[in-house]
Amino acid sequence: MKNASAYYLAIVVALVYALLGFYYLTPGVYHPLSADTFGHTTPHLRHAALLWALTVLAIALGRYVRPETTAGNER
Repeated sequence: MKNASAYYLAIVVALVYALLGFYYLTPGVYHPLSADTFGHTTPHLRHAALLWALTVLAIALGRYVRPETTAGNER
């Protein structure tokens, strides 16, 4: 299954996961999926680590579904 659209989708998903990982490390910002009882504004290392692990998985999937180059595109 070498599909160019799946490759680009994996890149976009990896980028979204990476940005969400940084978002959950930012203090003072509302974090909707956190278990804080006061204001949901403290950094969350577990959420960030999970999102970055998903980033790595999406990158690995993107490398797996990467389309092969054709003879005209070699450099």
